[in-house]
Amino acid sequence: MDADTAKPDPPIADLAGDDRYKRLAFFLGTGPETGNAFRLLPYLGSAGAVSLALACGFLIERFIGLQSVLLAFLMAILASAIAWGLLPSLFACVLSVLAFNFFLLPPIYTFTIADPENAVALFFFFIVAVIVSHLTAATRSQIAVARARAKTTAALYAFSRKLAGIGTLDDLLWATAYQVSSMLDARTVLLLPDKAEGQLAIGGGYPPEDRLDEADLAAARWCWEHGAPAGRGAVNAPRARRLFLPLRTGGGRVGVIGIDRERSDLALKPDERRLLDALADQAAVAIERVSFASVLAEARVLAETERLRAALLTSISHDLRTPLASILGTVSSLRSFAHRYAASERDELLATLQDEAERLNRFVGNLLDMTRLESGAIELRLDFFDIGEIVGAALRRAGEILARHRVEIAIAADLPMLQLDAMLFEQVLFNLLDNAAKYAPPGSRIDLRARRDGEVALIEIVDEGPGIPPDDLERIFDKFYRVQAQDRRRAGTGLGLAICRGFVEAQGGHIEARNRRDRPGAVLVVHLPVPQTAEIREPLISHG
Repeated sequence: MDADTAKPDPPIADLAGDDRYKRLAFFLGTGPETGNAFRLLPYLGSAGAVSLALACGFLIERFIGLQSVLLAFLMAILASAIAWGLLPSLFACVLSVLAFNFFLLPPIYTFTIADPENAVALFFFFIVAVIVSHLTAATRSQIAVARARAKTTAALYAFSRKLAGIGTLDDLLWATAYQVSSMLDARTVLLLPDKAEGQLAIGGGYPPEDRLDEADLAAARWCWEHGAPAGRGAVNAPRARRLFLPLRTGGGRVGVIGIDRERSDLALKPDERRLLDALADQAAVAIERVSFASVLAEARVLAETERLRAALLTSISHDLRTPLASILGTVSSLRSFAHRYAASERDELLATLQDEAERLNRFVGNLLDMTRLESGAIELRLDFFDIGEIVGAALRRAGEILARHRVEIAIAADLPMLQLDAMLFEQVLFNLLDNAAKYAPPGSRIDLRARRDGEVALIEIVDEGPGIPPDDLERIFDKFYRVQAQDRRRAGTGLGLAICRGFVEAQGGHIEARNRRDRPGAVLVVHLPVPQTAEIREPLISHG
């Protein structure tokens, strides 16, 4: 925090408190230190102001008349009261009366007053000058106090705005400790409860503190447990070096603040105590806000974890047990009633057994792939590959899945070699083809297209299924999310597209989903960057 906003000017800060001696000293124009009340400079200044008024009086008396001279002396008295306070202005009153009598009233150069009218005028001038001096000095003192309080209020407002913009607890504690130390001229330490151990621990301080002695710790614990001041200058634990006060909000106590000063008297004046209470209240509310934000973030993480756990359990309970039930039922039938099945029926049962085992293997593989993605355990093995080779491998692997669909391949001739991890990208294509086969009706067409668009290679999987609801175009890449179409539950864990996105982004690309414009159907597009080195290697290979 800036010192300019945190620390008021010392003279005004003194007046902001309830130190009556300092206020009286400022009002009278004496020194602020006890036993050193007299200051020579204000009285010399008052004498100079009266001398200047006397010089003006000579000119006024010569050209205008004696009656207007007293106004010049009155101005000198007002200037002394404004600049230095009551006593220097009273000194100016006495000097003004004497100077006017000695130098201007006949007989001059004596203190004798020949005309009684002049004596009455001079007497009432003195009375008016004293009253004006008192009122001016009082107004001066009130203005100074108002300015000091306004500066303190501005500092509190700036502190409040700064706390509102702080999002971490460490920064908040540092700002609070620095502000309290600056405005109260004290060493500050803040203690917060440790959730793990259930004890108070130092959270921050200014100057930085890392430990407290046993007496201070005992006082801080008593303050925390009872919610009352403790320590030096308080009734409880008076042997402590610091004074500890509780930080509390409407929801309860959130911490403890301790202050210590160099001087032996640690007692806070009423205005200082009000200032400390205001700072402590702001700090307590800010600490509670940051704590609530942390708790809210933890709650969101726990809720998301619980949601994913529930989705995983649902997926495992339904989508993994279904192929297991088919496998167990088929094996049981073959073992118990093998003699009842003809050769063709046994082959059909074995084919079903293989299909369900492969399906189960894909589910488990998707779960393992997602675990690798979230743990950051994927190690890329990038090299330059012809996209046609990877497409061919993915089609061979997905042959059984695509058996009931017509697959059309269109790879542009100008598509360069791409820098990929062949195994990961084959898995991406396999998952995309598997997804298209799930949602496209039997006998429909699935297109796999690859082309170049500037510095990007586009690989598109286009199907003739029902398409994707507009609200689901982004959500389909979330974990465990599956589009529900026509009240049918599609087989799968809801991880295939999430894995595609993770694998594609790991290789520097991104994936998006949209619907076809010419007819119902979905389009999944993979965007991959075209490496510059591919422009060099491809001509070399083509001429090789």
